[in-house]
Amino acid sequence: MIRTIRQEEIRQSLELTQAAFAIRFSESDIEQRLPKLKMEQYLGYYVDGLLAAQLEILPLAIYVQGEKVAMGGIASVSSYPELRRQGMVGKLLVRSLAEMRESGQTVSMLNPFAYGFYRKYGWEYFSVQSVYTLEIGAAPKYPTAPGAVKRLRAEGWTEADAVYDKYAKRYNGMLRRDEDWWLNHVFRRKLGSLAVYYAAGSAEPTGYMLYDIKDRHMNMQELVYLDQESRNGLWQFIRNHDSIISRLKFTAPADEPFLFGMAEPKLQHELHSNFMFRIVDVAAFVKQYRFAEAASGSALHVSLADDHAEWNNGLWEITVSADGRAEAALLAGEASASGAISCSIQTLGAMLIGCQRPAQLANHGHLDGSAEAVAAWEQEIPRQISYMTDFF
Repeated sequence: MIRTIRQEEIRQSLELTQAAFAIRFSESDIEQRLPKLKMEQYLGYYVDGLLAAQLEILPLAIYVQGEKVAMGGIASVSSYPELRRQGMVGKLLVRSLAEMRESGQTVSMLNPFAYGFYRKYGWEYFSVQSVYTLEIGAAPKYPTAPGAVKRLRAEGWTEADAVYDKYAKRYNGMLRRDEDWWLNHVFRRKLGSLAVYYAAGSAEPTGYMLYDIKDRHMNMQELVYLDQESRNGLWQFIRNHDSIISRLKFTAPADEPFLFGMAEPKLQHELHSNFMFRIVDVAAFVKQYRFAEAASGSALHVSLADDHAEWNNGLWEITVSADGRAEAALLAGEASASGAISCSIQTLGAMLIGCQRPAQLANHGHLDGSAEAVAAWEQEIPRQISYMTDFF
């Protein structure tokens, strides 16, 4: 049986978490966690009246094409080792789709233990991140910035958020952070220091970085800037640490032109896959999505397959107006529309979130359709890529 875990079953949930992840909470740890857990967000799978598997649906929001979209973040997925491979987690994931749809969460994201497992249930990998590691002496030497960098404590989260929120709208999938998220997730997970850059002659923050220094290694957990001046100022601040650090590391979106700022681009550059994404409700998500603006409206067609959310299955007509707003309608019958593409829910999600372009997906056999149909989708989907700096 699947149902919401009751508040009085918190300790059962914590016992399952400890067994599934091979961790041990002290009694003080448990006492600290009890008031923070919101059991109405948890789904449990029960066997003979006992909790055997669980997951949490976090009520979050992300930016997609600059618009805030409700997102269900799947977390705390766990089951007892002796009860695994019986399909319980899969059934919880399927149930979560209906729960998220009912709650108006049109999309979902999760951090997978195995991409292949969650692909079976409609999630697809979300983005590629660049991870750079380099010697401090190789750091780019940008022109001197006229502004100032100030160190702030966690209470200064509003200064960082003023920068973050503008930056977040440039990418698809960035979380819309609130005070609770900053204080209880960002600063709790990303221990270290906060430095904020202020534009010259202004009290307006235009860049910030979260970082820590250990063993002469600076790890920049977030490096965010809105313009060239704030970029120059933060990198000047980084280089001024050359007496106490020898190496530095940071993560950036795939479109970051960092190498062009280096005199000698000699460094370690890794590409990491990051998170997974799923469309929960196609019709509702399309209504929130912003396609490319054009002189006149257009119509797109997709024959969509979703093995676990039957409301997404079928041939869809997406009518796009000149301002990029759209409506999706299921066409009756099994007949295919002229100019339609055919794909899975995973492929459609990867395409609309900006992880992969339609032509790329067609070239790799994940999307079927004529060259004209693929070109139509290429034209209508803005070239805004997916990226996220958070973790849950």
